[in-house]
Amino acid sequence: MGETVMLHFDPATTSGSAVASLFRVWCSLRETGPGHRPEAAELAGAVEEMFVGLGLDPDGPPAQVEPPGTGEVFTVFGLRYDRADALLVAGVIPGEHAAAAVELDGDEMDFIRWIDTFRAESGDAAATAARAQVEAGDC
Repeated sequence: MGETVMLHFDPATTSGSAVASLFRVWCSLRETGPGHRPEAAELAGAVEEMFVGLGLDPDGPPAQVEPPGTGEVFTVFGLRYDRADALLVAGVIPGEHAAAAVELDGDEMDFIRWIDTFRAESGDAAATAARAQVEAGDC
């Protein structure tokens, strides 16, 4: 049989406090009756509160949780060509600008305006990662 591993956390730390808060919410949601399992929306709300407690922006880009030292953050702009799952990169700029970009109506024929944030060693590496993401259908 597998060995049980107990993980420990310190509620005095930011992450420990968020985990403790999430656990208290879980317990309060289960107290509504015998055998009650929290609804997905209740759990999603509790997890979102935990993210905020950790200082994360739930509506922000995924790059905010990347470990430091794995490159710089770049925002890649382009046009996604739907017929070939291809990305035509229009530009790459340093920093997280995807959340601040204005989404415009009126995509052109088979092209859709596209923007995302990547952590990479260079702008070229960010553009390559963006193209790979679109080609893999992960957007």
